[in-house]
Amino acid sequence: MRTVAAILMFALCACDRAPESYPVPEQRRPVEGANPVAGNMLIDMESADAARHIVKDVYENGGSSWRWTSGEPTLKVLVFTTLNVKLTADFSLWDEAFKQTGPLELTFLVNGKTLDHVRYTSPGAKHFEKPVPPDWLPTDVESTIEVKVDKLYVAPQDGAKFGIILSRIGFIQ
Repeated sequence: MRTVAAILMFALCACDRAPESYPVPEQRRPVEGANPVAGNMLIDMESADAARHIVKDVYENGGSSWRWTSGEPTLKVLVFTTLNVKLTADFSLWDEAFKQTGPLELTFLVNGKTLDHVRYTSPGAKHFEKPVPPDWLPTDVESTIEVKVDKLYVAPQDGAKFGIILSRIGFIQ
């Protein structure tokens, strides 16, 4: 009996709780491309990662610091703040194209909402900048920026259509 009691006591001393287990933490892929710099959510057309922001109607740059667009250039960019954010764009209207199209009206949209209509009556370098209402900008998904060009230049040689010459576009604080 003593032997059985000793074995039983020894067996009870060896009992231990199994360690609690936890599931593997959720894994997230790191954001690709350059890390955003505070106050700078701009896409330079000469940047190596500019192509990943383009949704439609922006042509290859061929190694230059600008890109031709078509009728509705659309890009996407992640906004990391909504306070005091402005949409900004630097672009040019080609003088030869302007001879064919005449004055152009550009409509600037953010996430499908019209921010402004601007009529340009002369060719050359242009700058657009206007505050964006904070409730238009999510910070958890990329925002879309679209510029609608009312008239396109049609190249007489091959019928290719061109809008504006885009250098950079995005958001600033």
